[in-house]
Amino acid sequence: MKFKDYPYARPDMEAVKRDFEEAIEVLNKADSLSEQIAAVERINKVRSNYQTMEVLCSIRSDIDTTDAFYEAERNFFDENGPLYADYENRFLKALYYSKFREGLEERFGKQLFALIEANIKSFRPEIIEKMQEENKLVTEYRKLIASAKIPFDGKINNLPQMGPYSIAPDRSVRREAEAAVMKFFEENEAKLDEIYDRLVKVRTAMAKKLSYENYIPLGYYRLGRTDYDAEMVAGYRKQVLEELVPVAQNIIEAKAKRLG
Repeated sequence: MKFKDYPYARPDMEAVKRDFEEAIEVLNKADSLSEQIAAVERINKVRSNYQTMEVLCSIRSDIDTTDAFYEAERNFFDENGPLYADYENRFLKALYYSKFREGLEERFGKQLFALIEANIKSFRPEIIEKMQEENKLVTEYRKLIASAKIPFDGKINNLPQMGPYSIAPDRSVRREAEAAVMKFFEENEAKLDEIYDRLVKVRTAMAKKLSYENYIPLGYYRLGRTDYDAEMVAGYRKQVLEELVPVAQNIIEAKAKRLG
């Protein structure tokens, strides 16, 4: 089946909510591990369908930003995605605190519960409104980037289509391609700056609501970073600066001497 032939249907949010509530009830009342495993496997089908529809919508709306149907569907997910996150978070909490936790870890692996812990630390219903605002800003950014129409090499190109020109053997082609791409960003600089500024403020507000000093730790949890944190990344960057940058600098200087 080709991508264009994959069927799309807007998820029924009332049905999704009901499925999650039923699964949560099973987790809370189950008398056996097998009942809980069955509940997890049933809800995973619901999650898979929802996420598949969201990805289909996202890709198709990016392919054609003028498609009114998928623009409306994208708006649907922007508004309802945080509600879905709430249903999922409540389900994952019930799973995390299950009296059959040991058996669930054996069945699904301990990493699942590390990811659930990150989910718990990165969500509360109080940030749903901010998440909706965040989604709309991300969609606004994606539409702007996808709208690029760059005249080059006798045709109109989007940003991904300009990629091959940036690695062309001819240096002049690479330079001209870079200039054409940068012209698009210069023409949209004010709008990009505005989106970025608003997004930083929204994400900082989310972090504050969850009692974080700033968005950095929240961002790591939202990305599912369970085995390293910002402090460890800072140490890694310091090593790069102190150990790799001097080596790279020596190589560049040697190259410059060879080229005269």
